[in-house]
Amino acid sequence: MAIWHGWLVVGLAPAGLALGLMAAAPGLAQTAAEPLDECLDEAQPAPQRMSACTRAIDTAKNDATRAQAHLQRGVLHEMGGASETAAADYTASIKLDPDNALAYFNRGNAYDQLGQFDLAIADYSQAVKLDPKEPDYFNNRGQAYDHKGAYDLAIADYTEALRLEPDNARPLYNRGLAQANKGDYRRAIADFDEAIKLAPNDADLYLARGAAHEELGEQRAAKADFSKALELDPENEDAREGLSRLGG
Repeated sequence: MAIWHGWLVVGLAPAGLALGLMAAAPGLAQTAAEPLDECLDEAQPAPQRMSACTRAIDTAKNDATRAQAHLQRGVLHEMGGASETAAADYTASIKLDPDNALAYFNRGNAYDQLGQFDLAIADYSQAVKLDPKEPDYFNNRGQAYDHKGAYDLAIADYTEALRLEPDNARPLYNRGLAQANKGDYRRAIADFDEAIKLAPNDADLYLARGAAHEELGEQRAAKADFSKALELDPENEDAREGLSRLGG
C-alpha cells in the first residue's frame, strides 16, 4: 500500500504567516491608503477586498502600495482556488518589490498547486535567500522536492525547518512521509512518534504511522494506530480501510 502524501501549506496557511497582510506605508496619498486599508481588512468580504485591492493598484502613486495590493489580491485569488491568477499578482508584486521574501513564498505555493515544481523550488529558494530564518520556506520547498521524488533534498529541508522550529509537528510529519517514500519505515515511524508527541490529536499522524507499521508487517501496531486515527476522525476512510485490510 502507499498513502504517502505531503502536508501542503498554501497561501492561507496554518504557517502563522501574515500572507500579504501588511500595514500601509505612512505618508501615502489618501486616495491610495483608503483602498489599501480595505484591501487588507480581513473583516471585509473577499469580493469587496478584491475590488479594493484593484482600486489601490489603479490609484496608488507609490510602488510599495501597489506591491502590497498585488500581494494581497494574490492571496485572495489563491484562497478562491485561482492559483494561476494568484501567481500573476505575486509576479507583479515581485516586480515592484523584488526583496519581499513573502511574495516569492506565496508564488512558490501557487506554482506548487499548479504542479510547476521547478518554478516553486526556485521561488522558495529565493525566499530562503532573502529570509533564511523562516522555517515554512524550508518546509514548503521540501514538499516541492517531495513532489519531484527528490526525497533526500526534501528531508534536508524538513530537517532545517525543524532546527529553526523544533516544536512544529508539520515538518516532522513531512519528513516521516519522505522517509517512508524512500522505504525507510523505521525512520519514518521515529518521526511520526515525535510528531504525535507534539500533536497527539491529529488523526493523520496515526494513520501515517499505522501505514508504516503495516509496511513492516507489524499488524498489531498498525491496527492500534488505525483505530486511534478512526477514534479521532470517525469519517477517516483510509483508517477504516486499513483496519479492514488487517481484519480489524
